[in-house]
Order: sequence, then C-alpha cells, then structure tokens
Amino acid sequence: MVVSRGHALKPSRILPGLALVLLPAALRAQEATPDTTLALVDRGCCLSDVRDGAEVKDFEVHGNSALDESTIERSLYSAESGFWPWSDEHYLSTSEFVKDLERIHILYQRHGYFGAQLVSYEVRPSGDDAVAIAVTVSEGEPTRVDTLAIEGLEPLDGDELREEMRGRIPLQQGEIFNEADLVGSRSLLENEFQNRGYVYAQVLLEYRIDKQARTASVIYSVDAGDQYTIGETRIEGYDPEDLDLVRGQLEFASGELYDRQDILDSQRNLYQLGLFRRVLIEPQLASVRGDTIDVLVSVEPAPTHVVRAGIGYGTEDQVRIRTSWLDRNLFGQARQLEVRGQYSKLEREGAVTYRQPVFLLPDLDFLASGFLRFEIEPNYTVERVGATVRSSYRVGRRWLTRLGLTAERDEYSEFDEGVLIPELGREFVNPSRLVYAEAGIVFDSTDSLFQPSSGSIVNLSHLVGLPILTGDYAYFRTALLVTRYYEVREGWVLAGKLLPAFILGYGGDKDRVPLFQRLFAGGANSVRGYERRQLGPKDDPESFGQERDPEPVGGRGGLETSVELRFPLRGNLSGAAFIDAGNVWSDPDQISLGDLEYTPGVGVRYRTPVGPVRLDVARRMSNEEDFLPRWVFHISIGSAF
Repeated sequence: MVVSRGHALKPSRILPGLALVLLPAALRAQEATPDTTLALVDRGCCLSDVRDGAEVKDFEVHGNSALDESTIERSLYSAESGFWPWSDEHYLSTSEFVKDLERIHILYQRHGYFGAQLVSYEVRPSGDDAVAIAVTVSEGEPTRVDTLAIEGLEPLDGDELREEMRGRIPLQQGEIFNEADLVGSRSLLENEFQNRGYVYAQVLLEYRIDKQARTASVIYSVDAGDQYTIGETRIEGYDPEDLDLVRGQLEFASGELYDRQDILDSQRNLYQLGLFRRVLIEPQLASVRGDTIDVLVSVEPAPTHVVRAGIGYGTEDQVRIRTSWLDRNLFGQARQLEVRGQYSKLEREGAVTYRQPVFLLPDLDFLASGFLRFEIEPNYTVERVGATVRSSYRVGRRWLTRLGLTAERDEYSEFDEGVLIPELGREFVNPSRLVYAEAGIVFDSTDSLFQPSSGSIVNLSHLVGLPILTGDYAYFRTALLVTRYYEVREGWVLAGKLLPAFILGYGGDKDRVPLFQRLFAGGANSVRGYERRQLGPKDDPESFGQERDPEPVGGRGGLETSVELRFPLRGNLSGAAFIDAGNVWSDPDQISLGDLEYTPGVGVRYRTPVGPVRLDVARRMSNEEDFLPRWVFHISIGSAF
C-alpha cells in the first residue's frame, strides 16, 4: 500500500502554484518501479550489437491496449524517422534508450497501471546503418478511484453549484486513476474559486493508493481564503486617443469581484481589435491593498498598414490566389478598411470592407462591404454585385448573435437556356435583384479554434428574401449546424455533425429562390464520397435532346450528418476515419431518412499554424448515377467540421 499526503507542508498563499509543481514529482518518486535499470536492460537483446547513432527506421510497441502506440512513443526519447520527405529523422542513443525502458514504466504509472511490466525489447539492424526497435509490454489491471471527496466547498453559493463542481472535474469516482486528471481536477477547482474573487484559493489533496486492491482514495481540501475586488486599473503602451477604446474591452471594473476568467476574456477582446501585437494583463498580486487588487494592462501596437498575399491549392477550386491591403486604425478607434481580391477556378472576387469593432456598445461591432463576385459553376456563371451591412453582438463568453442586410444585382451567363429555364421554371430570373435579411446565433463551448477536442458548436442561421425595392425573390432559408467533439482517449477525438436545412417560399408570384442560394451537397466539407454539388437533384439531359451527364440544380430541403474519429499518427501528422451521410430534396416535405446516401472514408491531416492541411478519400456506396466516380479524393485546408 502506498500512502501520500499532499498537504504535509501547507504552501504559502503568496506561492499558490508550489504544490502543483511538487505534486507530479512526488507522485512519480513514490510510485517508481522497483526494477533496476540493469534488470530492464537484461529483458531484451541485441542493443550492444548495433551502432550508437544509427537511424531508427521502425519503432513498434506490442501488448498495449490501454495506451496507444503514439501516446507511448511521445513520452520517449527514441522515435521512428518520419515517412514523409519533410519529416524529422531520428537516431539511436543507447543511453537514452535504456532510460526509455524506465520511462515506459513511469508512463503507465501516471495512467494508473501500477502493475505494468516491460516484457521484452529487441533492437536489430534494419538496412544500411539503420535499426528497428520493438518493445513488448504487459499492462496488467488498472487502479480505479473508489473514494473521491471534495472538502471546503462551503463558500460556493448553493448545493446545486457544488454538485456541478463535483461533476466537472476530470477525476471521477469509479474511473481509472490518472495523474493528469488528478492534477487537472486540482487546477479546475482553484480556477473556479479564483473566478469568484478568491484570488489565493488553494486546493490541497490527500491520496492513498492500494496497489494490491488496485484502488485509490482521493480527497481534495479547498482553502478558499479571502475574497478580493478589483482596485485601480492602469493601462500602458496605448495611443492616448485609444484609451476609452481599450477600457471598453475590459470585462472587469473597479469594485467588482476579482474574476480570473474576466482577465482572460479581456485579453482576448483586445487582441480581436487587431490593433496590438502583444497584450498582457497582470493582477498586481505583490502589492495587495486591503481587500483590493490593482491590475496592469500593457499593450504593444501592431503595424497600422498591412499588405498580405497568398497562394494555395484545393481539389475543388484548384489554385487560389488572395491579396489584401488593410488599414487597422482608420480615423482611430480601431476602425478598419480592407481592400481584397481573390481568384480561383470557382470564384473571383473584389471587395472593400469597413469594420468598426466597437459600435455604440462595447460588444457590438459593425461591418459594411461592397463586392463584385463571379461564381463559376459547370452549368452557369453568375455575376453578383452588391453591398452588405451587418452587426454582431457577443452575449457572454459563448454566445454570439448577428443581424445583416444585403442588396445585390445578379446576372447569369454561359448557361443553356434550353436546360436551366425549363428545369427551374419561373425560379430562373435573369438578370435579377435580390434583397435579403439574415439573422443568426452561435453557441461555442469548444476548447480550440482550429482543432477542438471537446465542447460543442451550435450555429442557427435564418435568411429572408425580401420582395421590396424591386426584389425578385420571397423565401425563408433556415439552417442549423450542430457539431460535437469528445476526446475518447488521449489524442483521440470523436467528432459529429448534424446539418438540417430547408427553404420555404411565401411571396405568391415571387415565391422563388436564386439558383446560387438553393441547397447543394457533396464536396470536401460536405458528403465527401461525392464531388462538389453532385449529391442531390439534377436536370435530365435526355428530355432536352442532349447527350451529356446530368448537372446539379439544387433543392429546397437538405440533411447532412457525419461521424469522424481523429487520431494521432506521428508528430504533426494525424489520421481520420469517417462516415458521411446526406442528401438534397427538391422540396422540404420530401425529406426522408431512407433516402440518405452514405460514404465512408479515411484521411490524413498535417497540423499547421493556420489549421490542418487535409487529405481525404471517400467511397460512394450508391449504385445509382454511374457517371459519378466511385472514389473521390479531396485536398483542402481546415477541418471538415
């Protein structure tokens, strides 16, 4: 039996993080394997027969199930050279490999497998001046938390809140004991108290591990201390004309309870202005005055004028060229003016956009944009020229609302009058005028912008075509996008998507929908077993006396859903396995789950600072529409959802 008491020495309130630093080291020291390094070395062979510094061409782990191979390899010094030309090469260090054998034991102990054993290893030559490594482990049974208690929650207001706190911590009764969850739960409890004014809140813990019974008992003891309020806020590094602007982005004010999350949100708000290259908000904990804490806000201005240019490639739009000029602070107060242009196979656009991030209210922004856009599809090209005004308002930390109005003139060209006009009937108006209002609301609880591993996003948008000011269309277009992310194990994320959408007319003789706003499915971010827009209603060439493949015309009802498992491979490279399903119907009342088309697939992603570069291949399961490819390949940037 191993007993540990994390509160044998009570740390000073001035150093609330000391226990967090010492805990993992103490835990590892007390749980260190009794095997000697020599005993571990004796369990394998051939290490003395290979050259130190030989390239590691292969590294395999056998006997593991609780921890995947990539998790084990990430904790070791020894690693396999990458397959791709740009991947890193790794070389054998015999001294570090011997330490790796012990690191495997420590890794399993951190994850609650105290009986894990290194069974054997083999280091053998593999080609010219290269080696292959194989390690076999026996994991044994995990240790589970049979007792979990949290003491000192009395300062929290209400039994319901206290129960919520117990449910939110990562370490839960009945689950496998895990060092990361043990420490993470302590940090979460401290943060929750610090978000309620208890600046020096500490969480001490006592844990007891019975290796024979494979059980763990954990007690968290909260020492909340005193509550503090915000005192004076001092701002440095700003343009004097921007003082009110900076103050307006702060989520805290003098006299309010200190809230650590408000500090983080204020920093985010200031970065989103686009005016500063660096923002630092520091509570002055070393100079507390009574029950108040002063705050120092330091900002470093970014360049006022920015020119950007970029080029990319995707299987759908092929070569993409983008360029822009941005004035970050037009007339002061973070007003922005951007002129941009882009060119690709599918879209050519020029636009001028004015944005005012603080408009009347601190969390309300305003945007006005004029655009000239050419959208190029296989069966038509549409020139769209118009203007948009839009405002968005952030409600709390996770909610964002938006409201906008767009007016444009659209003119189609390069289309077959004998196909689109008969197929779409009176809905095909050329040229046409479109006026529509758009409202939306977004809830976002994810933990990352580019690669979320937990949380949800709910995005509801509603568009109304208005037959005013000579508008030619009257319709409602509603879509609800729900995505959910769940980390099933370290580095493995299960992601899901649901997207229903429908269009309804309401305007009598103007009850129609512009072709480019009808619903389509298929593509890199849709049902990936189909090429772009190839899933859904199509025209009938034979009825027009033509010999060609049918072309998409879109519909008024649509449904898409996806499930994707994302998992690490090596370094910045990860993999995915997914199943997409969906379809588009001519009218919403025709939507039927029995008509969904399913496309399974696999993919790889390479992590970059602007999001993952994604390669997917998916298979169409339907035997209909033989003119479509059975396998579809996509290259794009960003997650599918």
